[in-house]
Amino acid sequence: MPDRAWTLDALEAALAGLPRPEFRARLRRDLERRARMTTMVDVSTITQTATPVLRVRDAAQAIDFYTRAFGAREVMRFSAGGSIPHARLVIGNATIVLADEGPAHGYPGPDQLGGSPVSIRLDVDDPDAVVDRAIEAGATMVLPVTDHFYGERTGTVLDPFGYRWSVTKVIEPMGVEEMHRRMLSAGGPPPDAREWIPEGYRTLTPYLVVQNAPAVLDFAKVVFGAQETMRSVGSAGGVHAEMRIGDSMVMVGGGAPELSWRGDSMATALHMYVPDVDAVFARAVGAGATVTHEPREMEYGDRECGFVDPGGNTWYVATSHGATYVPAGLGTVTPFLHPLRADAVIAFLTRVLGATTVNRYATPDGVVHHATVRIGDSAIEMGDAHGPHQPMPTMFYVYVPDVNAVYTRALEAGGTSLASPADQPYGARVAAVTDPFGNQWYLAQPNRVDKH
Repeated sequence: MPDRAWTLDALEAALAGLPRPEFRARLRRDLERRARMTTMVDVSTITQTATPVLRVRDAAQAIDFYTRAFGAREVMRFSAGGSIPHARLVIGNATIVLADEGPAHGYPGPDQLGGSPVSIRLDVDDPDAVVDRAIEAGATMVLPVTDHFYGERTGTVLDPFGYRWSVTKVIEPMGVEEMHRRMLSAGGPPPDAREWIPEGYRTLTPYLVVQNAPAVLDFAKVVFGAQETMRSVGSAGGVHAEMRIGDSMVMVGGGAPELSWRGDSMATALHMYVPDVDAVFARAVGAGATVTHEPREMEYGDRECGFVDPGGNTWYVATSHGATYVPAGLGTVTPFLHPLRADAVIAFLTRVLGATTVNRYATPDGVVHHATVRIGDSAIEMGDAHGPHQPMPTMFYVYVPDVNAVYTRALEAGGTSLASPADQPYGARVAAVTDPFGNQWYLAQPNRVDKH
């Protein structure tokens, strides 16, 4: 009978080299192939619970662009009458529906709306390469690819059809608490801080740009009892002045008879509450205002008049018949916009400045007669343009807690940069953008709390 210990030793030695290297390699390839077969799914056959539908001015061209820029794969196209009412693309593991715009049927595209509040986040392995490819395919750079404190590397482009794409790679996953910690360590203020608003100012100040700033200032003093708080000549050679009317500040800039400034005016509409509308109307007429309507009782409980000042600004002046002559929630002076589509403006303000809608009165088909939105401790009123009340793009000076973040959101929401964030000699970090509706927003974050 053979020795048992010897037999086990021999068997162990014989099996030491198994399995053979070529067998192990073949087994590995086979297992990897089977794993791919079990995980690779044709996402075009899966119906997503929520799928974005992009309306564009030329769906066929958009399909071609998204294929070249983002590697989209067309899986379905329904054409009818020379247009594409429905097409389906797959980008990565996501499906997007694409269709030609149809404004007559209630399906406008970004061109009709002056931009889109919708943007698409695209997660990729190499955002630099994808952004470069999108630019080569015809996109416009909005924000270059940059590392952000919240652990993402992102670049933003505007496609030729009006949609923004944030091309992103997560380089360091992190929770919300760590994001806040890093924001604060980088010098950003806590979200609920109010130190960024100088004493005596509100979150938002309307900025009137006129050809003769001194004339508008003099008019406001005579008619409204305005108090001029400062006046200077800016770096562009024009006037910059500020005046207080009641509990509100109004900035005035532009030309003067003795200056060579030749910029464009930005006539503005403002809603103002006063103790005695009839007395203000009489002073306005005496000061040379152009009357749009004499004082009359309004169905919403105000006595109101309207006139245009020497700079072309329209003033809706009213006395409320409520508990006080200024309704709750409004200031003495509130900017009033007449955009083509108030809802689109509200969407932009909500996304960029955190605006909240106080009221909205609209017809069943969506025409907004009046809406009020709140931004910080300020308000903006608006109603869709109609008749003599046409768009009057306005300039605003807005105090924000983090100018870099608000500037980035404004660009991602369809704004165009006028000036990137930069520290100014008067003690504030300031950026400027034009929104898709023509309004200009100067975003300010004071480095020290004073008037500038």
